[in-house]
Amino acid sequence: MHVSIVINNHNYGRFLAQAIDSALAQSHPGVEVIVCDDASTDDSWAVIGRYGDRIRALRNAENRGQAAAMNAGFAVSRGELVLFLDSDDFLLPDAVATCVGLFAPGVAKVQYPLRCVDADSRCLGRQVPFLMHAGDVRPIVRRFGVYAGPPSSGNCYRRSAIERYFPLVEADWRRAADTPPFLLAAFNGRVVNADHALGCYRIHSSANRARGSFGNIAAHPSDTLRVDLHRRTVSLALLAQVDGIQIDGPFLPAPWNLRTRAMSWRLEPDRHPFAEDSALGLLRLQARALCECPGYTWLERRAAQLWLLSVLATPGGWAAPVAMINTSSRVRRWLRKLRHWGQGQGSAVPPGSTVHVLPTPEARTAPRAWLGAVAETSGPADLLREDPARHRTA
Repeated sequence: MHVSIVINNHNYGRFLAQAIDSALAQSHPGVEVIVCDDASTDDSWAVIGRYGDRIRALRNAENRGQAAAMNAGFAVSRGELVLFLDSDDFLLPDAVATCVGLFAPGVAKVQYPLRCVDADSRCLGRQVPFLMHAGDVRPIVRRFGVYAGPPSSGNCYRRSAIERYFPLVEADWRRAADTPPFLLAAFNGRVVNADHALGCYRIHSSANRARGSFGNIAAHPSDTLRVDLHRRTVSLALLAQVDGIQIDGPFLPAPWNLRTRAMSWRLEPDRHPFAEDSALGLLRLQARALCECPGYTWLERRAAQLWLLSVLATPGGWAAPVAMINTSSRVRRWLRKLRHWGQGQGSAVPPGSTVHVLPTPEARTAPRAWLGAVAETSGPADLLREDPARHRTA
């Protein structure tokens, strides 16, 4: 089975070689590597040039955003399967081979966890995401407008499940252009989960973590909420336009979105985009979301409610330190232990969908030495976070 790895890049020359090397080092035969540079002003093009004809190199004359790079790469790709790899992330050697083995008939997408590393490829002691939905996830999308899954580099698509949504409208997707394939592939077949991490997700914005945000995207929780709303609205509009499938909501906020929403309301009230929110209203929304969203154990639901109550009730300047527990690796590992202790107390699952619980670190093997010292540990994290420098803005 032929597989295309499309790497989109803008000014990530310091990380790009590791991404390309990881794509070229795949154990599966028949992998083509396509690198699309979106008018980088650093040394990215020089890095790309070192690979010669081992890769297919494309370059935009001016910065046009992530969608332009993804469109260009997808247009020249030939693979039956397509993987969009962000240029600051990298894959483990068995990533493609594992995905190929999981693509049974009727499967639209294979997704897998990613280990979190810093700018120097050092392990951060966790992986994303904490929860991955699988099977027929359409009922979850209809209720929440999203389903649980990894960032862009953690998804491998069947070409036929996403090609009719390309090319993406550049003006709509200067950033977060991985959202339409992620969300809409689920309407063209089943989603299957790999049971171990197959790549690494680089987190290099310490300022975001200091504000309680996971990943590299918007610097403020309120900005994250606006980006998430745009992603859902424009992706579902594309689904209606191309497939005639209308999903209008109203949507119940997913539990991970409610964490961000609560932090925005409590810590940045002047920037908060939902004027109707209140402490009691957020608590009620969370209770409904945790009850209806599959995959959370009883203990995890109680822990999430305790966190939200603490954030909303803690006075003054103490609220921010309490909210930062959301990004604590120690707390995430503690919640992981709770998950395995309480797996028998999970929530109901919509018909046709399944929930994947990530395995313990002991059940997985260490990566090859060339990837550097990346230890495997795990923990919950917000989903779908990316970097605005990845072609999102000019």
